[in-house]
Amino acid sequence: MLFHRQSRVLRSVAAGVAVAAVLSMPPAFAMADPAPPPAPDPAGTVAQVRALSRQAEVITEQWKLAADRLLARRADADRAHGDAAAATATADETRAAQSAFRAQVDRLTSATFEGVRISSLTAMLISDSPQQFMDQMSALDVLAVTNRAAMDKLAAAVSRTEQAKLAATDVETRAAVAELDAARIAGDVAQARLEMGRQINLVQERLGKLTANERTQYASEGFTDYPIDVAGDTVGVRAVRAALTRQGAPYIWGAEGPNTFDCSGLMMWAYRQAGVNLPRVSFDQVRVGIPVVSGLLPGDLIGLYSPASHIGMYVGNGLYINAPQSGDVVKVARVPWRDVTAIRRIG
Repeated sequence: MLFHRQSRVLRSVAAGVAVAAVLSMPPAFAMADPAPPPAPDPAGTVAQVRALSRQAEVITEQWKLAADRLLARRADADRAHGDAAAATATADETRAAQSAFRAQVDRLTSATFEGVRISSLTAMLISDSPQQFMDQMSALDVLAVTNRAAMDKLAAAVSRTEQAKLAATDVETRAAVAELDAARIAGDVAQARLEMGRQINLVQERLGKLTANERTQYASEGFTDYPIDVAGDTVGVRAVRAALTRQGAPYIWGAEGPNTFDCSGLMMWAYRQAGVNLPRVSFDQVRVGIPVVSGLLPGDLIGLYSPASHIGMYVGNGLYINAPQSGDVVKVARVPWRDVTAIRRIG
């Protein structure tokens, strides 16, 4: 009997321990499998790469702009140095002329001083004849006139010398300022080139990671088989026809043709084929020619964004040809009117 009671007690204790163990276990969801990662967003990835490519395009245009400004300022410095050399030579010539006139004035002044000793009365008294008196008086008059003329020439030479010296100083100052500006811009060019390289490398890295489907989405809209035979013979039409021959050419930052292009490089190359030299930066390209408000014609330049960092060329029917972005090719597409900030006509 005692044994049975002990057995029941042990079974009750064991049951209680088991219940306590169950109650002390953590909740069941803590043991569940982790949630699956979010599905990839191809559209978001493509948008990011497009944004990076757009930034690279802006930086590239800034680099080209700085490089052009550097070339222009260095040319200014060279011209200023040439002008300074010419101005210095002129100053030296005027100083030499001044010295020559001064020596002449000194001689005439000395002669005049000697001549003063012969007054009109003295000349009359020492003259043996009326003719000798007239000759002596005439000589005094000639001496006085010649001296005045020499003095006038000396004064003019002194004035020219001073002006030449001031001009030389001004030009030398201009040359020095141009040299300082060129040095500063050279630093800007180096910095822009470094930043451009970093941005391009980043875009290339991201492009390399895109899937085939993402690359398809990344490619800009448009087509590469637009007819080349645009009617007309204006400068703009000739430029359009040249640009259309480059359909399908790869986009490369800073490229100016004939086989690879960026946006402004394509415009510059196409217009060069039509006999017109455009600046090579989109920011400058949208400042040449005349503004167009309505009635677009083939060849009109279409600048996008503010300041203009992308540019294309109108072909007609609401379409334009452009070099869109890295990893893409030259193509014809619909004009993105909401981004247009400038339209210019050349010729």
